Amino acid sequence: MTEYARKAVHLLALLVPLVSELTSKALVLAALSIITIVYVVEEVLRLKGHHLPIVTPFTLKMSRPEERTGFIIRPAYFAIGIILALVLYPGAIAYASICIGAVGDSAAAIVGERFGHRRIVRRKTVAGFAAGLAAAFLLASFIVTPLIALLGAVGAMIMELLDVPDDNLTMPIVGGALMTLATLIHLA
Repeated sequence: MTEYARKAVHLLALLVPLVSELTSKALVLAALSIITIVYVVEEVLRLKGHHLPIVTPFTLKMSRPEERTGFIIRPAYFAIGIILALVLYPGAIAYASICIGAVGDSAAAIVGERFGHRRIVRRKTVAGFAAGLAAAFLLASFIVTPLIALLGAVGAMIMELLDVPDDNLTMPIVGGALMTLATLIHLA
């Protein structure tokens, strides 16, 4: 159940482009930055034996047992990946890269866990990779051209496979970089 809940939190990133358009990118960046700082402070306090109401119980509920002994970094990487996408890339590419990361990672985890039998790397499966790639490509195709979406989705999903240092951080950055590069050399 925790894995599904974690992926539901991932999918909340789909609200970032919408809220950015309804309000402003600056407001969303400020909110994400504050949330990230509060999270980092919570983790430091948690490791020193103190708890922040609401934040600490939620963090512990969403974490894997093996993560709880140290600083739980993946949520910070997730927020920083989104922040960097918003800062580094123009609107449509930033939004597509955020959506690729949210949907690609979630689809890969859910389908890979349920239907994946053939492993590619560690716990990553062919079925998960294919599902993540398809979901990321389809959603991004509503935001950027299909060729640009495909390049971003492939790059991001390779980062999901490698998970170095963490796919939550690298998926939107690499996906956005490839889409930006393709746009600059006029592939689409």
